[in-house]
Amino acid sequence: MDINKLSMPEKVIAASGILLFIASFLTWFEAEIGDFVAVSWNGWNVPFLVGPLPVLLGLVMLAHVIISNFAEGVKLPELPWAKVHMVAGIAAGALLVLKLLVGEDPLDRSFGLFIAVIAGIGLAAGGFLYNKEHSDTATTM
Repeated sequence: MDINKLSMPEKVIAASGILLFIASFLTWFEAEIGDFVAVSWNGWNVPFLVGPLPVLLGLVMLAHVIISNFAEGVKLPELPWAKVHMVAGIAAGALLVLKLLVGEDPLDRSFGLFIAVIAGIGLAAGGFLYNKEHSDTATTM
């Protein structure tokens, strides 16, 4: 597997998708109840729309990048993949930023959520750049 085969937007999408998947298992919110009890929630324990959905969008983007570049002989569905990347990346990034801003009362935000937001912003940027790259090549051909 030659990573140099990937374009810069594809590298951003791949790195961000992997980082978001890892961050989804880290602590996003935590609360202390009394002196001895601490409770924490990761990205899979928050509502679907703002936790698992952005992670799944990132995994779909990552899977497309990997399959389209490294799985020879695999035929993917005919979709406007550049637009799919842009919309999915922006949606994932926006949902994670929204979760960071709104939070979960009375819980404290934790490091995993901040890492997830950075990865979500990376997916949005990578999806936008992927769309721009593939829209430019489609108009010049």
